Amino acid sequence: MEDNFIKTLDRGILIVFEGISGCGKSENVDSLQSYLTGKGYKIRVIEWNSNCIIRGMIEKLKSLRLLTPGVYSFFQWLSFALDYFFIILPSLKKRCIILADRYAYTGLTRDKANGAGGRLGKFIYGRIVKPDLVFFQDVNPRVCYQRIRKRGKSLFHTNRLILENRIIKNKDLFYLMKLRKEYLLLFNNHTVKNDTDIIWVRNDNEIVKKYVDDFLSVKREAQEYAKTFN
Repeated sequence: MEDNFIKTLDRGILIVFEGISGCGKSENVDSLQSYLTGKGYKIRVIEWNSNCIIRGMIEKLKSLRLLTPGVYSFFQWLSFALDYFFIILPSLKKRCIILADRYAYTGLTRDKANGAGGRLGKFIYGRIVKPDLVFFQDVNPRVCYQRIRKRGKSLFHTNRLILENRIIKNKDLFYLMKLRKEYLLLFNNHTVKNDTDIIWVRNDNEIVKKYVDDFLSVKREAQEYAKTFN
């Protein structure tokens, strides 16, 4: 079983998928989960802002028109902190392979795109485990916008400058373009690039699988090499 190899590591492996809404992250997570499970690995999948209580609070505040960018930022980071301490860290300690449909990078880019500043996000980012691999799915915002429309879902954000601007006709597309710009700035940041291995992809499941296979092979070879000196 391939899982036996993971159990000998110091901790589990964290693989993150990032990108604007509609870029195909969930499809790649599902595909990779099936692929790695079939190879015998123990997989844990997490999603951004999955806490039902916090999501309910956000919806309530939104309905009351009290959801400002700052308030939303606080709740998204609270949700992340709960996932981090109660799901991510315990799963890494159990040496699972975690597939994260969004990670702290989502909070950082949304804070910027929503005009919420970013102090809280930077503080948290500086103190968390950095992923082993980050797949940034850089897909044209117009393509993503069409995918979102086909799903029949509205794009959620709290940037009131966009929402209340009468000149901007297609507010969803405008926001997606702004969010992509923030992702490009973030993933070209020298510090962030040094923190982890960022792979820029479109929406190719096979390329993702190959990168993960190569990464696990390198891990296995390094482990075998280290054993020769023990």
